Amino acid sequence: MKVTLQIPTLNEAESLPRVLEQVPRQAVDEILVVDGHSSDKTREIAESLGCRVILQPDKGYGNAMKFGFSKAIGDIIISMDADGSPNPQEIPKLLAKINQGYDLVLGSRYLPGGGSQDDTFIRRFGNKIFTWFTNLRHGSNFSDSLYLFAAMKKEMLLNLDLKSEDFALCIEILVKAHKQRYKIGEVPCFERARFASDSRVNALIDGIKILWQLLWW
Repeated sequence: MKVTLQIPTLNEAESLPRVLEQVPRQAVDEILVVDGHSSDKTREIAESLGCRVILQPDKGYGNAMKFGFSKAIGDIIISMDADGSPNPQEIPKLLAKINQGYDLVLGSRYLPGGGSQDDTFIRRFGNKIFTWFTNLRHGSNFSDSLYLFAAMKKEMLLNLDLKSEDFALCIEILVKAHKQRYKIGEVPCFERARFASDSRVNALIDGIKILWQLLWW
């Protein structure tokens, strides 16, 4: 099966070269950069380093990810942020689990062997609450519901009828995959301190959106 590494970007010219040089190129067939109309040199840098670049049609993390899912050439799609916090060297761990027959494999910061240099108290507390509520409401057993460093079968993603245009997409994928009885696994991963830029997640605003979506689903 072919593998696409999908990276959403918005003004990531400072961090993207460092991220791409760490990607195990033998493990992926395509690096797809879904750019949110960056005003810096992100697209030019990505193309010069061998990536396929497409422009997302609208705004938002979820919008970029869904557009990329539909355009990726891979049978397996690995999602990874461009800020350097996910370690590309852990991609083979995700793929190994896929090769064991899983449809969705999540990187988890909270399994034994995982961890984070980038978690603040507020983010960690919020993640724990949302993960607990997700598991309670849907009968699942996730350990980390808001860290979409994951390997996913494209066929599964296109069958989920994803709607979220923002960061709620992270949990939407988990909940809908679980409800449709796809085989889901987790592997411990270590989140590094980001190379550049600040998080674009607003703890209050995005938290309310995610909570509303959880209740709706």
